[in-house]
Amino acid sequence: MKVLSYPPKNSQIHAYLLFFFICNVQIGIGIFSFQRYVFQIAKHDAWISVIIACLYAHVLLWLIVRMLSKYESTDLYGIHFDMFGKYIGTLFNCIYMLYYLFVTILIMRSYVVVVQVWMFPDMSSWLIGLLLVSLTIYAGFGGIRVIVGMCLLGFVVILITVFFCLATLKYAIWTQLLPVMESSVMDILKGSFRMSFTLAGFEFIMLIYPYVRNKERTMLHSQLSLLFGNVVYLSIMILSLVYFSSSQLIRSIWPTFNMLKILKFPFTERLEFIVISMWMLMVLTGILINTWAITRGFKRMWNSNQKVMLLVVIFLAFGVTVMMEGRKNIERLSHLIGGSSAVLSLLYPLLLSLIVMIVFKVRERKRTSKGGDTS
Repeated sequence: MKVLSYPPKNSQIHAYLLFFFICNVQIGIGIFSFQRYVFQIAKHDAWISVIIACLYAHVLLWLIVRMLSKYESTDLYGIHFDMFGKYIGTLFNCIYMLYYLFVTILIMRSYVVVVQVWMFPDMSSWLIGLLLVSLTIYAGFGGIRVIVGMCLLGFVVILITVFFCLATLKYAIWTQLLPVMESSVMDILKGSFRMSFTLAGFEFIMLIYPYVRNKERTMLHSQLSLLFGNVVYLSIMILSLVYFSSSQLIRSIWPTFNMLKILKFPFTERLEFIVISMWMLMVLTGILINTWAITRGFKRMWNSNQKVMLLVVIFLAFGVTVMMEGRKNIERLSHLIGGSSAVLSLLYPLLLSLIVMIVFKVRERKRTSKGGDTS
């Protein structure tokens, strides 16, 4: 496998499209339930946990982009090959591909559960899953430019959802944010750790980087995208804290959906039905991006046909999704992915970026010393 990757020009994208790409991969189905998990640990200081996690994400993204700029044009798979060699690098790449597969399964299964609970309780899991599979194959065959184009539409869905949630402001009880620092520092930090899976996604910049045409603007647009996503999560968290009581927030499985239930329109009394339907687009982009990352790995390491591998990957995910029954199994998978994302999305990229910087400094010193000896 070659370290550097040069995609054809008709597959490349402008850097400003990274804003929409990262927004879609970072803001997913977890936006409807993350408040509960963070609140269980940090209580009414959960908003502080979100801020800490967001600040760390910005620092980590800065390090990732700096690491990528050391290479002319490469991705995570190429960096592993360059830093650790053929065998260990391939092992690390396979771990990430397996992780993206499980994330795909979790996204698909979570959306199936939401549809069954809120809209169609008697609808079979395989029918909903098959619809997602069909759309994934149709859009996935179009390549990365089609996927990024769908992210543009997904951004509109995010804006609409946040706008609807702002309706809860007239019922807000702002004193529920007091007293500040009610929880211990350790609990607040644990709450930040629970945000790991929710915030994960911006590290996909390590995979799409070779496709960016004007790479010098990668830092700007990726940081702006991450800032937008962090503001969305912080806003939803604060709205939830001032709208729900403590007991309500702990009991609520999907707090964001419960907030939307207060909105009434002449043409519908169940706005959450519309939001769930719109969010199929967001779920689809999440599945597309993760499956593209897996097939890209097969292409880079074994020169496999991405369309063929897409069929294999998506039907494998579909089979596991249909067989996975019971909320406990979904929660186990969610906890597994949450712990894995903390390592693979938030801790390991930090370590990898430091390793790359050290290795490049050592290589530069060797070149300098060789140049001095030659002269």
